[in-house]
Amino acid sequence: MRIKQQPLPTRKIQFDGVHKNDSLLIGNFGDVEFIAKGSFDLGGMIYCVRSSVTFQVVGDGCITFHGSCRRLVIDYVNGNCVLDFSKLECKEAVFIAVKGKSEIILGPTKVISRANIQDEAVLWYTNNPVFTNYSIAGAGRIEQLSRVVANAG
Repeated sequence: MRIKQQPLPTRKIQFDGVHKNDSLLIGNFGDVEFIAKGSFDLGGMIYCVRSSVTFQVVGDGCITFHGSCRRLVIDYVNGNCVLDFSKLECKEAVFIAVKGKSEIILGPTKVISRANIQDEAVLWYTNNPVFTNYSIAGAGRIEQLSRVVANAG
């Protein structure tokens, strides 16, 4: 007889006002909703290989995460902010609303299932993901990020 596991509740991590923290850890304990409002400099590690991480960001600052996750969802981003996920590996990325002067740097990803880029927002991606649905409004851009590696010798 199999025991049916109950789904884990969504965890909510919220930062309001002025915050600086570079040692955040988002683990593999169910879906996470990450909210940042105000002025921020946040970062850390994500390890959610069975769950999704949803970001809602409004304000000015920088958010940097590395690690691995199954599904990265950018629900809403507005303001003058940078979301650096260049060292985060994802199976799927979803960008529902990216507005303002936001910049998103996306690391190795297999599928970008939705990308809605507006105003002066920019989405940079590092490998060749499959785009299934995207829209660009205003001066928004979606560009491939080419890295220049200096010769160490």
